[in-house]
Amino acid sequence: MIGFGTWGLSGKDYGFISAKKSKNLILKSVNSGIKFFDTAPLYGNGKVEKILGEAIKENKGLRKKITICTKFGLLPHKNHNLKHDFSFNHIKKEISKSLKNLNSNYIDIYLMHSPNLDELNIKKILIILNKLKRSKKIKYFGISLKDPSDIFKLKNLKFFDYFEMNFNLLDQRAAKFKIIEYLKKKRKKIICRTPLCFGFLSDNLILKNKLNRNDHRRKFWPKSQFDRWNENKNLFNYYKKKYRINKLSIFAILFCLSYKFDYVIPGIMSNKQLRENLKASRFKKIINKDLKEILRIYLKKEKKIFKK
Repeated sequence: MIGFGTWGLSGKDYGFISAKKSKNLILKSVNSGIKFFDTAPLYGNGKVEKILGEAIKENKGLRKKITICTKFGLLPHKNHNLKHDFSFNHIKKEISKSLKNLNSNYIDIYLMHSPNLDELNIKKILIILNKLKRSKKIKYFGISLKDPSDIFKLKNLKFFDYFEMNFNLLDQRAAKFKIIEYLKKKRKKIICRTPLCFGFLSDNLILKNKLNRNDHRRKFWPKSQFDRWNENKNLFNYYKKKYRINKLSIFAILFCLSYKFDYVIPGIMSNKQLRENLKASRFKKIINKDLKEILRIYLKKEKKIFKK
């Protein structure tokens, strides 16, 4: 199912967009059948949650129509060395702030945001989350994984409802390690984030020096990584043509949908992007034989596509 990844609505991390346009896109998305919204306090330092909350406040009945997934624990950071706070006091403050921002008295899905699972006492966090669940402040909880393979660091999955992970044509680690299959057998819900690889899986050429200085891609990724993504995004053109799809972004979303994630959450910053995202769900899914071949092509180039 197609959802709405709202990071871009911060107005800076993927370029400028006004709050008014953001709210209009939210409403158009709902009216077009999109009911799942993924957000986080870190997106625009609470700005995106507030925009979603304003849309809820201004449109009677909207809250009951949509599912909101937000996150907790990740602190502001300037590089890939992520900082977290999963203490009881911080979680208590963060959920209160998110509920206020969202103009809601409950959160549907509450995810730990990119935690370092080696450093955490999961049992203590589960105690906190279960208290929030009993008080009906959250319905479900889970983890937005920093790395898909982090799933294997958890000894017991039974307490978690949802898992979110990076997955796209240029990052197929979840397929490589058969994580999607593993979680489906455990009857867990799975959310696919970054299906367009930060916008690189489109027909546009994204150049580091052309981006706004506040764009997170310019701040977090070296030019060499821009080059690798731009050079390798057309590796799968044969299959794009086979499925009679003209636009790379549509094929990239269809690819993720074909893995049967519960939600695939591309960003939406224009009416055109909304139409293209929805169009992807209308195509026939990619068959398993072709998915395996696409994975084989990826694995052959994996080290050249992404370097940590």
